[in-house]
Amino acid sequence: MIARARLVRRAAFQRFALFIYPKFQSDQQMGRRATMNARKRNRRLLYGSVVVAVIGLVLVFVLIYQAATNDPYSKYIGQPVAPGILKEITGVSDSTLAAVGEPSGVSPPAKVTGTELTSGGLPEVLYVGAEYCPFCGIERWSLIMALSHFGTFSGIYYMQSSSTDVNPNTPTFTFINATYTSKYIVFVHVEEENRAKASLQNLTTTQSNLFTQYDVCAADSSASDGFPFVDIANTYAVNCGAQSALDISNENWTTIASQLNDSGSSTAQLIDGAANTLISAICNVDGGQPTSVCSQSFATVSIGGPISVSNPVQSYAVAAAPERVEPKWTA
Repeated sequence: MIARARLVRRAAFQRFALFIYPKFQSDQQMGRRATMNARKRNRRLLYGSVVVAVIGLVLVFVLIYQAATNDPYSKYIGQPVAPGILKEITGVSDSTLAAVGEPSGVSPPAKVTGTELTSGGLPEVLYVGAEYCPFCGIERWSLIMALSHFGTFSGIYYMQSSSTDVNPNTPTFTFINATYTSKYIVFVHVEEENRAKASLQNLTTTQSNLFTQYDVCAADSSASDGFPFVDIANTYAVNCGAQSALDISNENWTTIASQLNDSGSSTAQLIDGAANTLISAICNVDGGQPTSVCSQSFATVSIGGPISVSNPVQSYAVAAAPERVEPKWTA
């Protein structure tokens, strides 16, 4: 009887086990699946959070950069200069230039001596600068104005000086693709570095020798061998940096150009005044041609004197320059 009772209990337990174990096993599998699904959801949430955080950081950096530069005009860099802007620079009236004369804040080109620099039988004007340099930026305004009295430009493009340097984002131009035509002089231009201070154009051996020989500032030796440099036929040289202390970094091309025909504008006095000294120097080396220009009072201002004490030297040393080897406004 006892043995029979044991058999009955064993059979009952087996029936119970057969009934309950599959359900227990199913519950275990469901639990594992739930855990795996939860882990997957957590990973997706983690990845999503990382992506959102990265995007947020990028947006923050972009906003900080935009706020720091605060420059709505950089999109015009490398674009052709609008004809209206160029006309205002090259079309300043003789009466305005005469009224400006040579202001005390302008330093004229220095007198230098040497074998006359010519090209094709004509006096050569050599400009050496860099796109990042704000002082070169100021000088280009006056150069374009002055040289336009002896010939015509094409291929001039908008440029700004470096956004991380003194007088950041100075509105100016680049001569990198410019051509100049004249029957009186030859204009040769070299932009050694771009706005990011990377190598752009190299001086020839001859140009490098001229740069070394004549880019010597008698008033301040620290300004020697720097940008900008203008050699006018080895007779005159802009070799003490910018010709004035003008700062136009908070302006744009239109606002500056619109002031140039107003002799009462402080901006015009310095840009036009520097142009007058360049015009006078060129008239002295090209035989006074054309007479319609060189007979004007603004073409006979005093040049070749020492740098004005009221004009602090503004120049870029070229110690880090690449090795010089032979080869709101309207757009």
